[in-house]
Amino acid sequence: MKTLDELKDEVFTKLSCHPKLEAFFKDSLEERMKVDDNWIENALVHVILADHISQDHPLSELIETIYGDKEIFGILKNKLSPHDDYDSKMNDVLAELNGYCHLKKFGFESIKALLKDKNQKKPDFSAELYGLYYLFEVKNLRSPVDLSKMLFDKYYMSKFMFPEKYCNVSIQFKASSNWRGIIFDPKKPSDLYVKALDWLASTFKTIESSVNIGSIKLEPFETIFNREEYQITCILEKGKSLGMTFSFRHGICISDPLIRRYRLYPFTKKIIGKVGEGIDQLLEFDQANTRKKYVLINWQGSGDQHMFFEKECHTVVSQIDTLVKHIADNLFVKLLNFDTLP
Repeated sequence: MKTLDELKDEVFTKLSCHPKLEAFFKDSLEERMKVDDNWIENALVHVILADHISQDHPLSELIETIYGDKEIFGILKNKLSPHDDYDSKMNDVLAELNGYCHLKKFGFESIKALLKDKNQKKPDFSAELYGLYYLFEVKNLRSPVDLSKMLFDKYYMSKFMFPEKYCNVSIQFKASSNWRGIIFDPKKPSDLYVKALDWLASTFKTIESSVNIGSIKLEPFETIFNREEYQITCILEKGKSLGMTFSFRHGICISDPLIRRYRLYPFTKKIIGKVGEGIDQLLEFDQANTRKKYVLINWQGSGDQHMFFEKECHTVVSQIDTLVKHIADNLFVKLLNFDTLP
């Protein structure tokens, strides 16, 4: 078993192999680790410990692009506050990094990061192109937070702390179909969410304390909540290559009508809400309506099972882009890494 201190040393040793990433993330990561021990679940920590960062890794390319602009580099780096929901905020900062790189890709010049203040809402960036002035507000859109994401996060935390226990087993979680309508809000955990986490912690403890994994008998999670039965079964297979799969009972295709209804509907509402926030900021800042204004939606998926939403996201964003012309003819909504600019 690796201690938390050993994992911290490993994180920074591996991060030091990437000097530009180290310059951007090291200070805030060190401060984040002082807040609580949940830093082990941070997505960047997962990538670092798994040695997934290479020269052509998307994160390396983002940092490489912005590294030459010391002012914006510093502004975005300083947004990583360890006491301000750091693990989520990091995703929003990466979205802004992606937005900046998108502007550079399409030839925008004089790109500036606009520092927000209490008196006025400001967009994230201003820029120029062919003598015209533009404003950009970046909104980060994450795929739905569901049961599978929760299980993956807890699994990776255990994997890093007990690598010897998870190096030669395959873990599969199977859940009853009642789970498929649930989207969790980690900031406001429900009783069901907390109970599932407690069961998961107990399950991993059983795995990690066992001498012979082949003899483990894992108890399923079963509870009656709001008069409905919710069940998860954890299956261990010894000798298989490391991996985890998640499926509902009998397996459900992502195009299943119920999946579209329970996941895509709230997801579409979220897109509309994010666009609305961005438009408010742009119009308040440019009340005279003299500049071309863009809401840039950054898509952040969480695994192959959500690739479906990436395409749906682009469809929804394209339709919203058409509709906002009724608000202002120089107002646009685009999906980063899908749409061209301007």
